[in-house]
Amino acid sequence: MTTTNTITLEGCQPAPLIHYLKALGVLRLVAEQLDPQARGAWRGRAFVLSTTASADELAFFFLEKYCPSPIVAPWNGGSGFYPQDKNQRAMMNALCDAPAARFDDYRAAVAAAREVVGARTQQPKDEEKAELLRHARRVFPDEALKWLDAAFVLGDDKTDYPPLLGSGGNDGRLDFTINFVARLLSVLPEAIERNSQEQLRDVPEAKAGKVKGKVARQTRAQLQESETRLRAALFGDSVATLEKAAVGQFYPAGAGGANATQGVSGESYVNPWDFILAIEGTLMLASATVRQLAAGARSRASFPFTARNSTIGYGTATESEKMRAEMWLPLWSRPTSYHEIAQVFGEGRVQFSGSHRQSARTGFDFARAVAELGVDRGIEAFQRYAFIERNGQANLALPLSRFEVPKSERPRAALVHEVDYWLERLRRATSDAKRTPPRFLRARKRVEEAIFNLCASGQAEHLRETLIALGAAEAEVAASPRFRDEHNLPPLAGLGEAWAEACDDGTDEFSIALALASITGDGKRDAMRSSLEPVTVEKTKVAWTNREGSAVWGTSTLEENLASVINRRSIDARVNTLTHPAVAGRRRASLTAVAAFLTRKSDNSYMTDDAYIEDLLRGLALIDWKRASRAGRTHSAITVPAALPRAYALLKLLFLRDGELRRGSLKPIIIKHEPRVIPLLRATRVDEAIEIAARRLRATGLAPLDQHFHFNPEDGTRLAAALLVPVESRAASALARLVLREEEDESLARL
Repeated sequence: MTTTNTITLEGCQPAPLIHYLKALGVLRLVAEQLDPQARGAWRGRAFVLSTTASADELAFFFLEKYCPSPIVAPWNGGSGFYPQDKNQRAMMNALCDAPAARFDDYRAAVAAAREVVGARTQQPKDEEKAELLRHARRVFPDEALKWLDAAFVLGDDKTDYPPLLGSGGNDGRLDFTINFVARLLSVLPEAIERNSQEQLRDVPEAKAGKVKGKVARQTRAQLQESETRLRAALFGDSVATLEKAAVGQFYPAGAGGANATQGVSGESYVNPWDFILAIEGTLMLASATVRQLAAGARSRASFPFTARNSTIGYGTATESEKMRAEMWLPLWSRPTSYHEIAQVFGEGRVQFSGSHRQSARTGFDFARAVAELGVDRGIEAFQRYAFIERNGQANLALPLSRFEVPKSERPRAALVHEVDYWLERLRRATSDAKRTPPRFLRARKRVEEAIFNLCASGQAEHLRETLIALGAAEAEVAASPRFRDEHNLPPLAGLGEAWAEACDDGTDEFSIALALASITGDGKRDAMRSSLEPVTVEKTKVAWTNREGSAVWGTSTLEENLASVINRRSIDARVNTLTHPAVAGRRRASLTAVAAFLTRKSDNSYMTDDAYIEDLLRGLALIDWKRASRAGRTHSAITVPAALPRAYALLKLLFLRDGELRRGSLKPIIIKHEPRVIPLLRATRVDEAIEIAARRLRATGLAPLDQHFHFNPEDGTRLAAALLVPVESRAASALARLVLREEEDESLARL
């Protein structure tokens, strides 16, 4: 019975990119050349290989048996196929001349590449380059086609190149293929030994013995160093000396450049086996050409797990930095065969064809798709990379974050679908970062950051952040008629009441904000949202309005703005000869929350946060409250907290839902509003306001208690603000019991 060994490859980790690609390269090469039944998986921070080979046999395979994939790029300058590429051509010849059968495929690919180049003396450009690429696909041997699929995609009208391999196997002047050859020459025994023989070729006979011994010692040292480097690359069980060589975008820490070491600039260093196995791993990410289903649509490139760049989800992002793209590379925990995982990469495509194609998806969209739908085939997380221009004009693959895949759909993240249309319109309106005022860019980014965090966690706190960010973005748009008209940006509409239930954190601030936001009324401008911004709300339609109206919210404090709102509604009620202002809401606050607002202190003895209330109010006001049910969190027992001022209880009786006071089983009493109350409160004339309210109650047939209802005049504006907050009818009855004579019930019964 064959024994399966589980080998932990500590040298293969999700980050940096060179180590992730190295894991793919090991799995592919072992499955194709050593053990077809090999399996691979990610466990913690390492790649685990299940194979019939032992760790020592695995190392022996790569040193002595591994057949390098034929990787050549005759379309690039400096690739070893043009007259000026003298050093590169010498390296290519050295590899092809090495006396080993494992280089046969390489020799065949080099011969085909030379045929493709023909008599050219310069690298081709534009259409000539496209023709060379087509020629290469026709004549290259089968073993070299994997590399071609990874390096470029031939489309109907142009050639596309995956960000992973730069512009066809090179990043600027750095050609990956010739560096691959150079690294092979430095670690494979046949190449090392052939180089040793070349050193002895022109040595005089008299010095042959001495030189031969020196070369032999150097050869043994190089072979030993190659094995040490290999074991470090695979198992991480030794410290290997690095080779001074270009590594490109795959390993930012070894790329060198400014501030890379002591002094002004540092050299580029890499473990050659890391580079070799990483390039081998890129062949698993073969690209393809896909055609849109729309009639007459052109074909376009499709790159595995590659998305249009998004400056969301990492702290160092700036709108102005240049990003080529980003990749979301899967991490799976179930042991998976090479063919299975190759299928996953084959299906994991995100269309990518420039920054303005609608069907191209960003990293932001990728996060949403993962959060809402999950991923099959045992993928548990994605390691996110961005190809960002850093260190001059060099692109570096920077690891951004690890994004966990939910075991089931995250319902809170699914709510974001309700803002997709508006968010897309905002993106278009802010697509030109140079011409867009920074406040709109900040508002959009804040929304996207919140949604990204929500997709990553699925937690209610991040849904609240999203709702607050949407409210802030809407406020910016509402305050800028010119911007919204120029970009035809409508008000955000269509949020369901599920947002309120999912965001509720149980705080007094949320209770207050929710009750305020749910104020609807019957007219176009009765909704609380119309007091916050210049909109009309009719049934399910929300529209901007330029007419002077109910939008009285300004830059003052929360209490001053709320007092302005109730004052305006009181005036509107008087103008329209209504018995009461529009203060009815689909949700109601508890008297405990109202007391906390008035005293600025909750039952838990923390100071209430007015800024948080306003942030929540702006977000919750975006919900379509006209379609919402009247249900919600109910309070099983009405508790009148000791801290609740009786002055509030008396005044609130003039600002009830529909002006109705219900006391037991008696017929509701309609209490008309008194327009003078709010202006007096705002003017700190609280005692006068209370006296007028008491007279109004007596005129209605009610009998307030004969006592002085003390309230700090300096807090009159806050008291006026509290009167706007909807409370339950049972709470109103409890307030009445605080400030009205009990015997009044008997007199009412006789009416």
